[in-house]
Amino acid sequence: MAYQALYRKYRPSTFDDFIDQDNIKKILVNSIKNNKISHAYLFSGPRGIGKTSMAKIFAKAINCDHFTSNDDVCNECEYCNSANNGSVDIIEIDAASNNGVDQIRDLKNKISIVPSELKYKVYIIDEVHMLTNSAFNALLKTLEEPPSYVVFILATTEFYEVPETIVSRCQCYNFGRISLKSLEQRLKYISEKENIDITNDAITEIAQFSNGGLRDAISMLDKIRSFTNDKITVDVFKNINGMISQEEICKFYQLIFEKNIKEILEIIDKINETGYDFKNFIERIMLLVRDKIVDYYLNKKDILGNISQNVELVSVLNDILNRIKDAINPMVIVQVYILKFIEQDTLGNISQDSKKNISQEIISQAINEEKTDKTTKNDQNDGKKTKKIEKTSTITINEDVKKIRINNAMATANKNYKTELTKIWNNLSEYFMDEKFGKVAQLLSDTTPMVVGTDNVILTVVSDGLMNNIYSNLVPIEDFIVKIYHPLKIVAISNKEFDSVKEKYISDMKNNIIYEIQEEHDKLVNENNNLIDQALDLFGSDLVDIE
Repeated sequence: MAYQALYRKYRPSTFDDFIDQDNIKKILVNSIKNNKISHAYLFSGPRGIGKTSMAKIFAKAINCDHFTSNDDVCNECEYCNSANNGSVDIIEIDAASNNGVDQIRDLKNKISIVPSELKYKVYIIDEVHMLTNSAFNALLKTLEEPPSYVVFILATTEFYEVPETIVSRCQCYNFGRISLKSLEQRLKYISEKENIDITNDAITEIAQFSNGGLRDAISMLDKIRSFTNDKITVDVFKNINGMISQEEICKFYQLIFEKNIKEILEIIDKINETGYDFKNFIERIMLLVRDKIVDYYLNKKDILGNISQNVELVSVLNDILNRIKDAINPMVIVQVYILKFIEQDTLGNISQDSKKNISQEIISQAINEEKTDKTTKNDQNDGKKTKKIEKTSTITINEDVKKIRINNAMATANKNYKTELTKIWNNLSEYFMDEKFGKVAQLLSDTTPMVVGTDNVILTVVSDGLMNNIYSNLVPIEDFIVKIYHPLKIVAISNKEFDSVKEKYISDMKNNIIYEIQEEHDKLVNENNNLIDQALDLFGSDLVDIE
């Protein structure tokens, strides 16, 4: 018999086999018991956590003869046996390779055919976010009013990429990552069943490495088992994966705050040479920084640097993760952004107390200049000295306009727009030497387009300083975007604020709240006016000359 991969061998076949996702299991079970089966479901969440497996079990459960008495599939009746053996009435479609309008039209033509073996015909469309806009449009009407014997189950790792018109027609369930404890328990169970000699520490390392994905964890166990017949230890696990130890992760974190650039670059080179995944490396540092911050607040433990610096480091690491997804050379991204953080921390990180002291020094200097000017004025009779303040076009947007722009970007969000703009963003370096737009091109290169709509774009930034620079150059930036793309209204927010925006959007979609375009009635705020007013109050109109 051909060898079967462990993740396939131990794929859940009943609701009881599922680990975690208890709330989703309960809702689906009750919907079947109460005969309230919806015509369309949308399962979303990270890869390898059981979305497709849950879809298959649910497809089997709505056809099972004995489900009501067991609150689970029996795997014994003719319908369960048919489903387990690949029934023609449970149709799985991979949207990644069948994403065109022709494939969806073919589906629509076949949907009218009644089930030949089961009570329900179930269509499971995996990675549904990969469908083209035309394919989504072709699916809409069928998804809304399918025949009574048809159930759609859509699965995606990118809920945000699914059009709201599709989301609003489905019951949505968001699958969370599997807990570390549950992963360890499952790996121990499989190890015992397969007679795999493995230490508890190695199981913990595999569970942590998989980042909440059960399939990844089981596949890793399978890979290590094939490598050695001896006892599997932490060292074996790290040797196979070219991993660096947790001690080295802690050392790297320490080197950042020591500003030891030489050793930092050596570790990054080592990671690149061993082929270790930079994504996992950055995620492990993020978790370490998170733990340091939590220990600081809860356990009063010391922390390297200060809290603001550590929070800023998390933002930089998160930005690195976003950028290395499509990077040709992830090592360069990691090097540049870590070094940039160190430079900003060295040269540009001024505490609030320092800022206050600097402000007081400037005011004191201005008062002394004012006294000198008045003395000079008296000595020279009508002589007059003025302090010139150059008027600049420092513009920002108020909170109302900010909310409207975020809303409008979400209302018209389009993954094709985002893909197109991201390609342009990746080549902004071509404009760095441009006499007119070089400065704004460099500013934008440190941002990430997260949502691109018809007329609006949401950019995420890694620091408040960058955000202020973006808004200070809003007019030339929007002029530049017209040059390289087409007119877009910008809103720049932090990664943390974007996470909140995304969570709210997902919640709204689940509650069938539709985003509609809003007009910008509120005017942009010119902060420069406030600065001029403050200067007039401080120095007096006779000492201030506005240019």
